Amino acid sequence: MILFKNTKDRVSYYKINIYPTLFGDFLIQKEYGATHHKKPTNIIKQYANSNKEALMLMLDIALDKKNVGYLRAS
Repeated sequence: MILFKNTKDRVSYYKINIYPTLFGDFLIQKEYGATHHKKPTNIIKQYANSNKEALMLMLDIALDKKNVGYLRAS
């Protein structure tokens, strides 16, 4: 899921991905930065025990970012 936020000076993005691991859990990777930079500002990794838990965390993050002003890209 990719979220964008427009401000006067720049466009920021927030990307959330879920990956299954070899150990049966799921990795939630959060990446954010400005679109005019080549590299992201930061990448945060978090683990969840089940797919359902990972999806719930992703939706919570997306809702928090929506309240801050990010909009989902189609």
